[in-house]
Amino acid sequence: MNDSTLSIYVSGVGGFGIGSVIRILSSAAQIKGLKAIGSETHGLAQRGGVVISTLQIGKDLTGSPLIIKGSADIVITLEPLEALRAMPYLKRKGVIIYNTQKFQPLSVRLGSAKYPTLDDIKAELEKVTDRVIPVDASLKAKELGLSESANVVLLGRLTREGAVPFDIETIRQAIRETTPARYLDINLKALEVG
Repeated sequence: MNDSTLSIYVSGVGGFGIGSVIRILSSAAQIKGLKAIGSETHGLAQRGGVVISTLQIGKDLTGSPLIIKGSADIVITLEPLEALRAMPYLKRKGVIIYNTQKFQPLSVRLGSAKYPTLDDIKAELEKVTDRVIPVDASLKAKELGLSESANVVLLGRLTREGAVPFDIETIRQAIRETTPARYLDINLKALEVG
């Protein structure tokens, strides 16, 4: 985070909790007395399309919540291929964290394209930054009993890495404020295993 603004770019496949990540981080910002503005773009999200959300956090925010290429301090993706697609938005030496669970696009399922290996994806990301954090968030979330909490696993890890200006207690409080009661216990556990 520079002196004024932290820019966060979040992407993934629809239904993986991109909006929840933004709500939790926005709430955490407010708890810490910071402002947060964001935007969200859906690409047939309910049919497995891409969802992109951006968030700006800071004391004095002006302008648009949109993030231009090469300016995101943090990129969070809920799928490895989305990490590659989001890479142009990451600033040099920024942080990129991604879920290693693959969600194969139609072209791969039909055999007209190949999905890159996780090692190839990581190597490409390391051309932009040495702060690449792959996490098997889906597996950890599934072990807790709610695969949809992979997003919170990633937030837990991101917080422990010191990449956001919040401690775990602030994120925990933000989860309590933004999560429906039926998912609260599992999301709090997901934060701890992240």
